[in-house]
Amino acid sequence: MLTRRTPDTVHAPRGYSHSVEAPAGASWVHISGQVGIRPDGTLVEDARGQIDQVWVNLGLQLEAAGLSRENIVKVNVFLTRREDIDYYRESRGAFLGDKPPASTLLFVAGLADPAMVVEIEAICAK
Repeated sequence: MLTRRTPDTVHAPRGYSHSVEAPAGASWVHISGQVGIRPDGTLVEDARGQIDQVWVNLGLQLEAAGLSRENIVKVNVFLTRREDIDYYRESRGAFLGDKPPASTLLFVAGLADPAMVVEIEAICAK
């Protein structure tokens, strides 16, 4: 079981945990950056759709590894547009629920395909 910590001595996070500890002997799974590409290989056209598709893809990776959202220790998020932050937070909350992982969010100039607006990678433990 993962232990999520947000000490009273630091600011309250908005949808993430300040730290997450995995127990001794945990098995670690690193999930490569997921982007807004559908299973048929096509990129979702709009930013909101790409953000939602990334979480769908991440969920499918978790399922394939025998994991659930609760196994996510940390996500690294790359957004190309600041105007997508509010929707990203909404979508993240819907996917992660009340047990958010540690998280880093970066705004970047671009991703592998210039039409991509979001990429999320995850580190998981079970």
